[in-house]
Amino acid sequence: MGDFKAFSNYKINNDYYTPKSAWEQINHLIPKDKIVWEAFLLNSHLSKSVANLKSLNVNVVANPEWDYFEKCNELEYDLIVSNPPFDKKIKIPILKKLVQLDKPFILIMNVCNVFAHYFNDIFKDHRQHLQIVYPKCKIHFEMLKDGKSELKKNTSFYCVYVCFKMNIANDKLYLD
Repeated sequence: MGDFKAFSNYKINNDYYTPKSAWEQINHLIPKDKIVWEAFLLNSHLSKSVANLKSLNVNVVANPEWDYFEKCNELEYDLIVSNPPFDKKIKIPILKKLVQLDKPFILIMNVCNVFAHYFNDIFKDHRQHLQIVYPKCKIHFEMLKDGKSELKKNTSFYCVYVCFKMNIANDKLYLD
């Protein structure tokens, strides 16, 4: 059994981009009559996430320059669909604020988060609203290389869709 932190090349990298295929898998779960905020673009003008969601007929608002904590109380939106940063120093305050705001969301997250103490602490009083959607296969991400994003097929971790207040039917929690 290995410890991720023991690997010499272990590094948290927030510079991966969500491919269209990740949104296509859950497109049927995203309400088309709601305003969706792609909230965690992290100043990246290279992300295709907004264009990919729009191509799936999602009514999405986003701006890579918006800071989540500055906009979350003033922006008009119904739910968040996004891929938050992997870095715990950023991710934990985001999750706490999301639960505090009490709005629905779908987040792509490393499955290891589900087993973390901080995850349990954040959601312990809200478990009745928490659901996990399991993808049909490993989600691979795009990485910037030579100024272009390239789909990497060697993702070393598994992701799930962490959903809050989405009321997804149990038979839809495992994707085909």
